[in-house]
Amino acid sequence: MLHKALRSFGLVLLLITTLAAGAVSGARAQTTEAPNVADTLLVQLDQIEATLNRDGLSEDTFSELRSSLSDIEAKATAQKSQVQPLLQEAKARLEALKPAETKEGEEAATEADSLKTRREELQEQVTQIDAQLKLISSSLVRAEQLNNRITLARQDRFTRQLFERSGTILNPALWLNGLSGSVTTWQAVTTLFSDWGRYLITRAADHIWQVIGVILIVAVVIVGPLRFLLFSGLRRLSNLEDPTALQRSLYACWAVFVYTIVPVLIFLAVILILDNADLMPRRVEALMSELGSVVFTLSLSYGLIRVLLAPSRPTYRLLNISDSDANKLYGIALTLLAIYGFEITLDETDQTLLTPLETTILLSGIASILTAILIWTGQRVMINTTPQHETPVDESLTLPSGFNLPGFLRLLQPFIWIACLVIGLAPILGFVSLGSFLAMQLGRTFIILGLLGIFSALIDNFLNEELETGNTAAQKISRAMGITPKTVNQFSVLFNGLMRILLYVGAALLIFTPWGVESTGFFSSLEKAIFNIQIGDLSISPINIVGALAVFIVTLVLVKSIQRWMEQRLMPATDLDTGLKNSIQTSIGYVGFILAAMLAFSYMGVNLSNIALVAGALSVGIGFGLQSIVNNFVSGLILLVERPIKTGDWVVVGNDQGYVSKISVRATKIETFDRATVIVPNSDLISNRVMNWMHNGSMGRIIVPVGVSYDSDPEQVRDILMRVASQSDQVSSYPSPSVYFMEFGASSLDFELRCFIHDINSSLSAKSDLRFAIFKALKEANIEIPFPQQDVYIRSMAAPNKPIPPELPPETPPTQQTEQTSPKSDGHQNAEYELNDGNDNDSGEGDGDAAATA
Repeated sequence: MLHKALRSFGLVLLLITTLAAGAVSGARAQTTEAPNVADTLLVQLDQIEATLNRDGLSEDTFSELRSSLSDIEAKATAQKSQVQPLLQEAKARLEALKPAETKEGEEAATEADSLKTRREELQEQVTQIDAQLKLISSSLVRAEQLNNRITLARQDRFTRQLFERSGTILNPALWLNGLSGSVTTWQAVTTLFSDWGRYLITRAADHIWQVIGVILIVAVVIVGPLRFLLFSGLRRLSNLEDPTALQRSLYACWAVFVYTIVPVLIFLAVILILDNADLMPRRVEALMSELGSVVFTLSLSYGLIRVLLAPSRPTYRLLNISDSDANKLYGIALTLLAIYGFEITLDETDQTLLTPLETTILLSGIASILTAILIWTGQRVMINTTPQHETPVDESLTLPSGFNLPGFLRLLQPFIWIACLVIGLAPILGFVSLGSFLAMQLGRTFIILGLLGIFSALIDNFLNEELETGNTAAQKISRAMGITPKTVNQFSVLFNGLMRILLYVGAALLIFTPWGVESTGFFSSLEKAIFNIQIGDLSISPINIVGALAVFIVTLVLVKSIQRWMEQRLMPATDLDTGLKNSIQTSIGYVGFILAAMLAFSYMGVNLSNIALVAGALSVGIGFGLQSIVNNFVSGLILLVERPIKTGDWVVVGNDQGYVSKISVRATKIETFDRATVIVPNSDLISNRVMNWMHNGSMGRIIVPVGVSYDSDPEQVRDILMRVASQSDQVSSYPSPSVYFMEFGASSLDFELRCFIHDINSSLSAKSDLRFAIFKALKEANIEIPFPQQDVYIRSMAAPNKPIPPELPPETPPTQQTEQTSPKSDGHQNAEYELNDGNDNDSGEGDGDAAATA
């Protein structure tokens, strides 16, 4: 038994030793691989730098160098991510082997020689790995510097070519040489095609029927049916009587696709047939390959013009302009398209046809001047256009949705003036390349903006019509995913914004690429910004931040699930009191929050000991006078986490009340009903009493007191009040309204109508509407609403008689009377005041004072 145990222990020990040795050897292997990679990268960087030092580099050379640098940066970044963990592990092992610190006067403890040897080995390993890591970092820095050199060199080359001065088109010699060169170029074109015709006859003489058969098969089997399908779908979309915004957008996209793809497919089919039959000479093949981009650009531009202006289909016109203006712009646009096609054809076929320089300068200058004139005329028509509809039928009639095109053109009018002026004057001043470049880029910009507007309108209309709250598609998605239709609508708005950002970024890259902005450089910078931001020795990765945020949210969701389970299942099964149950659940929430934060920091690779140091430094600052600031800061965090109040709530703080407009780090802003702003420190909201009318929702209760006369029937009054409350749209049916007979008042029977309304913000208007309705209902039922009233009676005593002679019998003295009347049933109160004679006044002055009797 003991023998078996020892044998098992020996096998386990051998396995552990083997694994440890493999790990050490693997680490050493990675360490030895790092120098080779670093040396290779340095050699490649030296070669690229040597190439950059040459003169006369072409655009293709710059692109190849930029691609090589991107590969080097990718390799260096990958190698750096592999070496950094090795360095951290080696440093951690070295830190564990450090000797214990000794105090002054104490002797250092002796340690084994093997421990010293191992520490020296680890120190050497740390030094080697750190050196390789620095070499790799140096390679990354050098690659970035070379990238900047390439960018500057390309910009310098672009500027020199753009502002290179040629002959002005006002020079008669240029016209003579240019016209003669045009004749020569035309003869070269006719000669090329005549030679090609003879070549076709010679090559196809033996198998002419095979070629014709292939062409017929392609035309009948492929091109014909495909063209029929494409245009039949276009006709179905265009024959709708009252198309919706989405149907207009679909028609626009489909029409652009059809008008673009059909000519391109026909051109490609012809080229493929001729190429496979070996019926194209080398020069014709080069010319056709250059004309391919011309066919695509012209087809796409024509489709955009037909869709945006739609001279024959006003219902499907995407621009809100009149028919006459659409026809004018259609003619201008087709003329511009012809000039633009001529310019790009001249530019693409320049090397194949060997066009003379004077001819190119002359034709490009004339085309630039005509382009400037036509663009100026077109923008004037657009600015002064008459809208087809006073109010657009839908938002898809503008580009993009809700976009006022004439107003936008008025905003851009100074820039269009400058562009037309530069394009028109540049050939006259001798800068033909500048004018031609600006004219071609302006046409390219119009094409890109047209596509951007069409796709933006399609996305907007699709999301608005198909995923709108209450729509069938939104309800299906909400049922399938278990979310509310409102949430589906919110996600659709978010998706719309994301797609807009992608479209705008893509359009900007396409527009600015000819100006020296490279998509590769943009995406490289974007990749660095997403995956690695280097600030000194600190490396920040937004991807890691997003992952840490996901870890934090998932952990909080798990904690909330545990709290909900305890609240619904565990706590009801115990005999603990309510206060202790709440304390336990709250404590679990705090512990879960701290745990989620620690896991998130660990995922990002943040050393928690550094956080402890920062917290210690903050504690010292708090002790030296930051108590109030930290108090407000922590109170603000509590407000944001516990949410006793939130933005938009109606709160009462002391003598102030209003809506919470903003909760910041230090204070909370409350906007009163008088539009004044009250700034309350966050600590006051935590430590003092705050009444929140909307803490549990927008529903609230209102009380409407009503008093009726004593002659009224209380049950009838109750029924009237209940009926008025039930007929109000603002009063909630659950909880149901109620009427209470409160007391017998001095002049009335006092009732209270208590009811809940859907939105407490409208409590004042709800009370007012209920009072109007109650007054009308009580008046129709002849029920009186009493009010306190007093009747005052003033009775004077008779005037005093003259002195009576002694011989005469005395007259009967005047009597003093007091009347009291009982109050009426409606609360009418009577009171009498009597005026005593002057004899009752001890001073004997005037008529006496008035005394009131109850």
